[in-house]
Amino acid sequence: MTTLTNTEAFPLSTAKGFTRLYGIPVVAIEEDCGTLLMLGHPDERSILAVTAAQYRLVYGQRILPGRELDELIPFGVKKTWARAVPRDGYCPWHTELTGTDAEHALPITLVSVDWLEAEDVAVQEQCPVCGRASRTSDIASTPGRSGYSRVRTCRHCHTRWPSVDAYRVSLYKLRKPGGIDPAACFGCGCTPAWTCSPGCQMSDNPPITQPLCTTCQAPHNATTWQALTDAGYASPASDEQRDRWLYTQALRGTHPTTAATAWTERRALVRCRALAATARDRGNA
Repeated sequence: MTTLTNTEAFPLSTAKGFTRLYGIPVVAIEEDCGTLLMLGHPDERSILAVTAAQYRLVYGQRILPGRELDELIPFGVKKTWARAVPRDGYCPWHTELTGTDAEHALPITLVSVDWLEAEDVAVQEQCPVCGRASRTSDIASTPGRSGYSRVRTCRHCHTRWPSVDAYRVSLYKLRKPGGIDPAACFGCGCTPAWTCSPGCQMSDNPPITQPLCTTCQAPHNATTWQALTDAGYASPASDEQRDRWLYTQALRGTHPTTAATAWTERRALVRCRALAATARDRGNA
C-alpha cells in the first residue's frame, strides 16, 4: 500500500479480485496475502464472520481459537479510506490510502491475519481405532507410499491415518510434490545414496512390482505382503491414499481385504459428506 497520489486512481468497488462474503466484498492483499481488505466499515461481528469465511471457503482452513484470535479485533483491525491505483505485474492494482475527501476514496477495513493460527478443514471421518469424529487434517509423510499426503490425527487417542481423498470444493489447491525418483523405494522414497535409516538398502526380492527398501518391507511377512498385493496395494487400480491406508492398517493387524472394504465404505461416506458440506458452505456465503 502507498499514500502517494495518482491521477489514474479508481474506486476499489470496481477493482477485480473481490469475493463477497456475508454481503461484504473482501480480498487478500500484500505479497503474502497477510492482510484482508474489506469494503466499508463493518461491525466487529461481521469482521470476524467474513475473516472466518475467507479462511474456510477460499483457503479450506478453520481459524483456531486462542490468543491470536482474541487479539484480532483490538490489535489487528484498521478502519480507513482508500482507492485503487493501476499497477503492472501479476496484480493489476494496489491500494492507496487517502483522506475521506479524496477522489474515488471509499471506506475500507484492513484486517491483519498472517499471524492467526489455522488448521485444514476436512470432511468428517471416524478414527479407525476409537471411532471418534475428526474434521481436520494435516500434510505429512506416512508409511506405505512415498510423498506427502493428507493425514488425520485423532485428538482423543492420537491415532494417525491417511485421510480419504475427498474434500469441500475450494479455490485453493495444494500443489502435489513432484520429481520423485522412479528407482526410489515405493514405500518411503529413499535411495541407496539417501537411505531412510542406517543399514537400509533396496530389497533384492521386493514383494511388489515397484522398488522397495528393506526397512519398508520388514514390518510385514510374506503372507501379509501377498494379501496386500491381492488387495491391490501398489497396483495401477489403487491410488496413493488407498495404498497408505492398506499398509498402515496392516501394521495394526487388520487384514488387507478387510481394510480394502473399509476404505471403499469410507470413501463413499466422505464423498456424500463432502457434497453436503459444499452445498451448505455455498448457501452460507
